[in-house]
Amino acid sequence: MMKYANLVTPSCVVVLAAAGYACGETAAPSAAPAKAADSAAATAATAATTPTTDPASEVSDLAYAYSAIGKRDPFRSLFDQLQRQEEGPERTELQRFDIDQLNLVAIISRIATPYAMVEDPNGKGHTLTRGTLIGKNWGRVSEITPECVVIKEEYRDYTGRKVTNNFSMCLPQPEELKLD
Repeated sequence: MMKYANLVTPSCVVVLAAAGYACGETAAPSAAPAKAADSAAATAATAATTPTTDPASEVSDLAYAYSAIGKRDPFRSLFDQLQRQEEGPERTELQRFDIDQLNLVAIISRIATPYAMVEDPNGKGHTLTRGTLIGKNWGRVSEITPECVVIKEEYRDYTGRKVTNNFSMCLPQPEELKLD
């Protein structure tokens, strides 16, 4: 405790000395500036008799006027604009549900255009083909195999990065089937 008391006293003295030096008065003006003031008054009198029209001084007096026409609002997020552009058309019935809420019921494969059937939480069935929009994040059915449906979602996260998620909805195995 005594060590710190020895350091505090000299520190206070240094701070007070610096404050006194900073707030001190400056030396009295010498006679040379007084002569300069007299010569400045003489030149001001001659300048008052001759009118000056300097175009540069007139231009500097004009005030700057900001125009926001054609410029974006700096307080709006750029990602909101990108999200609105990506949303595009109105959502389909399958886009009102998350992918996890849909159940894969059937797949018809081994034909030129494979089909799949999903059931929404309300019990309504929907058919899927390649390219069908599904899920809240604008997912698309990218592939239909005999066992699974692969869905690819591309969207922007909260930082604006483009994120790609692949989901697989597979048919339940025979031992997983429930007989009612």
